[in-house]
Amino acid sequence: MVARAGLLAVATLVLAACSAGQQSQTALQDSHANGTRGEIGDIALRNVYLTAEPVAESTGRYGRVGLSFTAVHTGIGAPDRLVSIRSPAATSVTIDARPEQLVVEAGTALAAGQPIEQVQPTGALDEPITVRVNLIDGALRPGLALPFTFVFERAGSAELDIPFNVWTPREPPSPTRAHR
Repeated sequence: MVARAGLLAVATLVLAACSAGQQSQTALQDSHANGTRGEIGDIALRNVYLTAEPVAESTGRYGRVGLSFTAVHTGIGAPDRLVSIRSPAATSVTIDARPEQLVVEAGTALAAGQPIEQVQPTGALDEPITVRVNLIDGALRPGLALPFTFVFERAGSAELDIPFNVWTPREPPSPTRAHR
């Protein structure tokens, strides 16, 4: 009888241990974002990454390089404005946008280089801005993140290490890119 009670106790502990820890349904889930994230005051930078078009797959050289991100004004106060983006790994970072496109009102977003997923109420412009990056030769390599500093008029500045995605023209979007 004592042996049965001991066996029952051990079995109960084993079964209880099996249900502890990670849930199998979520243990291997990946983020649907390609890039990094950061906070600068009331500005939340989301899904920040570099895109690069390969010149030739075997050479590791890249043509056009762009920066994609979404900047969300999470505060309730005054609007903010994107002033500049810079990197020690780049000879220049050019923001192609009209001045009014760089203003981020409270509760809205500014996007660069990526389609904007609209939610109700809409909080971002329908057309994202373009950020072109001229990198120092050899700076961009797979698996390497490069430092970029984002400067906002009110929120200030912050440096983020930005990863990059290589894409081929006319390439179908990956599942990650399709779910943004």
